[in-house]
Amino acid sequence: MSTERFDRLENQLTQVIQSIGMMQQHVAGIEQKVAGIEQKVAGIEQKVAGIEQKVSGIEQNVSGIEQKVAGIEQNVNAAREDIASLRHRIDSVEGAVSVVIRSTFTAHQNFVDDLNFDLLANERKTRRLSRRVARLERQDLDD
Repeated sequence: MSTERFDRLENQLTQVIQSIGMMQQHVAGIEQKVAGIEQKVAGIEQKVAGIEQKVSGIEQNVSGIEQKVAGIEQNVNAAREDIASLRHRIDSVEGAVSVVIRSTFTAHQNFVDDLNFDLLANERKTRRLSRRVARLERQDLDD
């Protein structure tokens, strides 16, 4: 082989060796970047696990709230039933009171009517007696 050719080959080999060194550096850099990415992925996975725990806690809280709302709805329904029962009782009492008041007024009105009737009867009897007394006095005077 000629020296020229040998120099070219040596030059090419030097370039190949330098390229291999650069490739090794690039591979090392890529490996470092991959390691950094793996660390970031691990950090993200930890954050996701934390978020999942928080979501689980929120779901438990929501479940508790739903139970409390269901309890409140039951209490509201019970209160509505109680109010309806009280309204029915009040209506019954009002009806009974108005019946008692009406019957009392009716009884008093009947009593007053009876008194008026008796007064009228007594007034007639008193007039008749007054006429008789007047007639008897006239007869007594005439005699």
